[in-house]
Amino acid sequence: MFNYSLNGVTLRLIRETRYTNAEKECPDVKAEKECPYANIKQECPHVKAERECPYAEAKKECPYTAKKECPLRWCVTYKKKRVYYSTGIKLLWVEWNYLGALYRLTKNGEKIKSNDWDPLNKLQKNKIKDYYNDLQAYYSNRMEKNVRELAQADNFTFTSLNVKLNKVVINTANLAFQSKIDSLMKDEKVGNANVYKCALRSLESFKGNNVLFSEITPEWLKKYQSFMEKNGLRYSSIGMYLRTLRVIVNEARTQGLINPSTYPFGRGKFEIPTGSGREMALTLEDIKKIAAFECQTKTIEMSRDLWLFSFYCNGVNFGDMCRFTFDNIENDEIYFYRKKTFNKVKEKKEIIAPILSPMQAIIDKWGSDDQRKSSHIFPFLNECTTEEEMKHEISNLIRLVNKQIKIVTKALGLPDLSTYSARHSYATILAKKRVPESYIADQLGHANRTVTQNYFGNYSKEERFTYNSMLL
Repeated sequence: MFNYSLNGVTLRLIRETRYTNAEKECPDVKAEKECPYANIKQECPHVKAERECPYAEAKKECPYTAKKECPLRWCVTYKKKRVYYSTGIKLLWVEWNYLGALYRLTKNGEKIKSNDWDPLNKLQKNKIKDYYNDLQAYYSNRMEKNVRELAQADNFTFTSLNVKLNKVVINTANLAFQSKIDSLMKDEKVGNANVYKCALRSLESFKGNNVLFSEITPEWLKKYQSFMEKNGLRYSSIGMYLRTLRVIVNEARTQGLINPSTYPFGRGKFEIPTGSGREMALTLEDIKKIAAFECQTKTIEMSRDLWLFSFYCNGVNFGDMCRFTFDNIENDEIYFYRKKTFNKVKEKKEIIAPILSPMQAIIDKWGSDDQRKSSHIFPFLNECTTEEEMKHEISNLIRLVNKQIKIVTKALGLPDLSTYSARHSYATILAKKRVPESYIADQLGHANRTVTQNYFGNYSKEERFTYNSMLL
């Protein structure tokens, strides 16, 4: 009873009648008689530990538990794993059946036959009615509500359910990280969730899966930084992992899990290191060499062309580029918003990229055959139905392009590149050609404009083509 099921998650109320002692003698046989299941490959239904009573699902009185008060539990099943949550209620078999009759009466209007419950007196029936009302309220307001929210978001975990039910006190950074990841996944912020997953793996490789907030001191953080340095992480990665940890600690402080006086970050305590990054910008001559390179395979050619498209298209990142649809094209320009910053800024900044001749040639060569407004310009996400699937395909494409573009640069004697190098090169080349900084900031989608820049307004289509054509 009280059944719910969605996306592989099931919830129901059970009367638990399991044997928990693996050494318990089979009640079907006498002590001196061999159990009939002993010599055949069949499980004795009364002996195996943690096995539900064979009568549990049948409308039949179990001869071993009918006269015992057995606990009622909420049973949640997901991916073949069962977890039980106590109700604090114990009932006899006949009481359990009366509870079921009350449930059917409420749900289906099925009348209760009084002669079926003769063993129960009025006091017992009233007690069970009270239990039923309590169970119904808890099911509707807590149990089913929270299971449904997680199942509908398709990111159910027992950890996240325990947090929602307050069965878990988040007193460790590990649990706080997992709660944050679940929340980001629920909001379809898959990229951010993956960053927190990587940071959690790093944390657990340092100190295991039970890092108390009270352990995280300035000295502890210094040791953690040293651990990452010894493992060869770049300072950009070290800084990213420490910043995500700081977010977790900040949220714990807001929730009162950390005493403000023991907060470990800040001046005079622990300061997160910053990395200057590597110089990844190319010259215009280098770009022309890459564009003219004779590729040995179609995979290398496609990767090189997509890298060039990103460069010419305002240094757009591959996540935004893959999401472009033909609806984004208007009057020979591509209009889009940066997904990375869209939800982080109050004023939404639309970016406009002129479609230069090399970009159109790349669209003609590698673009989707289906050119309806809703179709993606490039076909990589055509089969994706969820944000998680899109993020996975984009990550695979970025790995492929990063690998293949290095083949090109190695053959040309140029430094190693990545997909991010296209953005860096776009900005650097235009800056060296004395293009206004305000224009470059607009084309990169930088959210922060100075007051003076706001007076200038937006650049015209002619100006955008003029400035971006300096890349040719």
